[in-house]
Amino acid sequence: MSADNESAPQAGQPVASRLWEVKVFGLRFHPLTTQQLLDEIFRPREPGETTVLGGANLHGLYISHIDAEYDRLLQQPNTLVIVDGMPVVPLLRLLGYKVERRHRTTWLDWFTDALARAEREGRSVFILGHTPEVLREGLAKARAKWPRLRIDGSHGFFSITPGSSEATEAIDRVNEFAPDILFLGMGMPRQEQFAYRFGPRLRVPVIGLGGAAFAYFAGFEPVPPRWMGRIGLEWLYRLAASPRRLAFRYLIEPALLAFFIARRATRVPLLTQSPRREP
Repeated sequence: MSADNESAPQAGQPVASRLWEVKVFGLRFHPLTTQQLLDEIFRPREPGETTVLGGANLHGLYISHIDAEYDRLLQQPNTLVIVDGMPVVPLLRLLGYKVERRHRTTWLDWFTDALARAEREGRSVFILGHTPEVLREGLAKARAKWPRLRIDGSHGFFSITPGSSEATEAIDRVNEFAPDILFLGMGMPRQEQFAYRFGPRLRVPVIGLGGAAFAYFAGFEPVPPRWMGRIGLEWLYRLAASPRRLAFRYLIEPALLAFFIARRATRVPLLTQSPRREP
């Protein structure tokens, strides 16, 4: 791994010093309402300060146990780990934290609000990832809906190997556009690996690990009914839509995650927190 990967996080005040942070089994969570999350994304930042917007759902927590770069990215002081999956809410409540349904801020419920606010506040957005077709349709839709929004993008089909000339070209394109917010849409854990390896070279205030959010916006993925998300059944809709692709994720990974968490619990304190700061 290159020296850049081991460098300290970007300048700026650590997330935990400003927001309510929960630490469980060595994992970090920042329970926020949608409004609090948007305010954090759009707050003023010092020159050189970058916030990485990560997420915690069961799939992501599973990957964090099998991919070292993913885990290190979530542990960095400048990474904000939103509660992206509804099962995380009762888990944290079971452990004694006053996390509520309103603290589950999955991308589907706030991504378009972020684009609308970016237009209102004169912020710029760059989408890095997805296929050329998703980008073409999604960017056209965004420009039609928010004509004053400065937005552009580039597909995610390039090598992210450290030292890759393709990755350098992608980084140069992002930096030339100079967005206020960069949304990565490369899927887990590829987008997290990219952010971990190349984040220090990206001159952007906010890096959001958006997964398929832009593909949903562009109409290339079926959107689960939002009532299913509110009661924790969004996974069932996705499993029914793509059973072969998602069966392992939704039927096998939770059991493996429980094993990984139990194993980690023997090595770290059960509950730690710094400091309790509930909304």
